[in-house]
Amino acid sequence: MLMHNDLLAGVSLFAALLLLAGVLVAMRADHLFIRRRLEAEAENRRLWAHGLADASFDGMLIHRQGVILLMNHALVRMLAVREREWLGQNFCTLAREDDVAGLRAELEAPGLEPVHFRLLRANKGEITVEMSSQATAFEGQPATVTALRDITRRLADEATIDHLTNHDALTGLANRRQFERIIESTLVATDPNRPVSLMITDIQGFKAVNQQFGRKAGDALLQQLTQRITGLLPREDVLARLSGDKFAVLLRAEGPPSRGLSLGGQMLASCTEPFIIDGRLITVRLSAGLAMFPEHAADAEALLRAAELALARAQTESSGIYLFRHEDAAPARPAVATRTAEPGNLRDDLRSALARGDIRLLYQPAFTLPEFGLHGFEASARWQHPVQGLLRPEQFMGIAESAGLAQELGSQLIERACAEAVASGTRHLAVNLSPAEFRDVNLPARLAAILRKTGLAPGALEVEVTEAMLAEHADYAAALLQALRNSGVLITLDDFGAGAAPLGALCHLPLARLKIGQRFIHKLGQDRNAEAMLSATLSLAANLHLQVTALGVETEAQLELLRRQGCHAVQGPLLGEPASRCVSRPVNATLAAI
Repeated sequence: MLMHNDLLAGVSLFAALLLLAGVLVAMRADHLFIRRRLEAEAENRRLWAHGLADASFDGMLIHRQGVILLMNHALVRMLAVREREWLGQNFCTLAREDDVAGLRAELEAPGLEPVHFRLLRANKGEITVEMSSQATAFEGQPATVTALRDITRRLADEATIDHLTNHDALTGLANRRQFERIIESTLVATDPNRPVSLMITDIQGFKAVNQQFGRKAGDALLQQLTQRITGLLPREDVLARLSGDKFAVLLRAEGPPSRGLSLGGQMLASCTEPFIIDGRLITVRLSAGLAMFPEHAADAEALLRAAELALARAQTESSGIYLFRHEDAAPARPAVATRTAEPGNLRDDLRSALARGDIRLLYQPAFTLPEFGLHGFEASARWQHPVQGLLRPEQFMGIAESAGLAQELGSQLIERACAEAVASGTRHLAVNLSPAEFRDVNLPARLAAILRKTGLAPGALEVEVTEAMLAEHADYAAALLQALRNSGVLITLDDFGAGAAPLGALCHLPLARLKIGQRFIHKLGQDRNAEAMLSATLSLAANLHLQVTALGVETEAQLELLRRQGCHAVQGPLLGEPASRCVSRPVNATLAAI
């Protein structure tokens, strides 16, 4: 009996052990299954994330303190490398030597703002990238994901546009706009006790050269003269072409006060040797006017004016070179005793015209390319003054601002334009903002109220600002434009290239369109640099996802060139003059056949 009981106990124990073993096996199987499922899910998430990264147009890098863990296909193509060869390597080794330290610091402790670095491609080429980073996790451990965008082409386009905007196309010298900025910065940085001389010179009888030998010969003469004058100047001095045959030299190099007269004499003497152009010998004479800071002028504008007056005296007296004297300054004009010349009366007239609604609007059509469809209208104001005649905005908006009427006038005109756009079924309306309106922090709210009142969709309204406004109000311009854009209104940068806003600012402004001014469009087909400016602007706009409108199109040749280059829209006399209503004549058969 005892043995029987022991046997039963043994069997029970064995059964229990078998059961426990079964449970343990089952638990282990479940654990393996769960672990494999989690690993599979993690792998799927990694592949899914990697797939999204590879679908991006931008390069993406996952790293720890710069050590590469993952690169997407876009980054591999961008750097012309093989990913497997770089996994585990430090990304800093791809930077240019002078950028390595900065890149290492950025990868180890990323900043909040995007940064630029120059990287070396495997084929020895060099690119500039814009980078931004944020923390992430990779395979369960902390890591950093960095997005990289190739901005090499964009920077090149910006540099090209900047050069074409600030330099004379024929000679490559600084143009007047750039030269005036150079004078201002030089005078600010100069010791008041140290004189700075400015010389302005032109060619006597240059018009006769163009008439006798042709425009190309005249251009060649200007280019050769530029080379001769440049050869006389030390590196510190600045030579500029102000206009036509008028040049200027800012003497910044160390030297006695008489250096200006000495240099002027050398420049005049350099022209005694004939210029050889197309096998012909052409001899010209120069006239030069000289003025000095601070003796003759206290600022850049006054210095330019004094040098211009000295040049006029040199031309009148045939003296070759003339040094400014204070008695040469033109006397102040006596006040003209007429009602229309008094600002107070003009302000009263404008106030009355505003109350009566006499300021009228004209609408110029714009057409899309390449199909010549009607894009919309640009509204511009005109004031028919009873004595002064028809005045453009630049002739009366300053009066409106001085009278405190600018915002009221702007709101009235924009409301009227929006109402006309709704009545005519116009899908796109562009209006210009005045400087006073741009300074109004309530502008977004005012425009929103006008849109609600008139029923015009926000996306149908495009407000135009100038580079001068952006440069003058750089502290709040981006915030104001973003508030307008958030309301649905589109933003256009008008007369692009004519102002002083830095090109880099375009990347951070919520712009929808650039407008190229008539001064560039007029030169198309005549000046290769104008075509280069157009091409660079279109390339820059494409990189920034902006539309481009060309203004002032006058000829079919200009229109065809703009269409070939890929410009998005055009407006100008060829396509339609401003009218009192949003009504456009059909594009004629000649244009449609281009």
